[in-house]
Amino acid sequence: MIASREHLNKPLISITDGRDLGEIRGLYLDADMHQVAGVFVGKEGIINRKTLAVTREEVLVYGVDVWVVSGPDVVKPLDEIPESAAFILVSDLRGREIQTEGGTKLCVIDDVILDSEARVLGFTLGKVFSQGPLAERKAIVREAITHLGSKEQPMTAELAMAESQSISTQ
Repeated sequence: MIASREHLNKPLISITDGRDLGEIRGLYLDADMHQVAGVFVGKEGIINRKTLAVTREEVLVYGVDVWVVSGPDVVKPLDEIPESAAFILVSDLRGREIQTEGGTKLCVIDDVILDSEARVLGFTLGKVFSQGPLAERKAIVREAITHLGSKEQPMTAELAMAESQSISTQ
């Protein structure tokens, strides 16, 4: 398992010609927050700024030092990628509250924890408002989240599951 911010600044390398296509500037999650859906590569243009990204389907290897992609032409404007409107930038999750189904504040998200295939295992917590297993682990499993919330609304978690399950280290 690895925190998403540990992937930042890793090079994206084309498998066909070994070209360095840029660095990982951020990660996008799918709408259900189950896996990385794409890579934010940066922006281009002075007047008409375009966000550039690579889709999950183009990433062949989620390496320790680099991510390998299928070719040199995989970096595209985000608005040309189908379903990209539903992508969630990981940095937008930092600071999002998680509450119980009854509305009690539990914690605040700090980062996303990924496995070796860039699937979401859970979230690291920056601030925990209660004592107990969550405060000790400073992490919550993805399965405990019952409602994903939004920029304006907190996520909702099932407290019993959040406290009883820990993130697997395999």
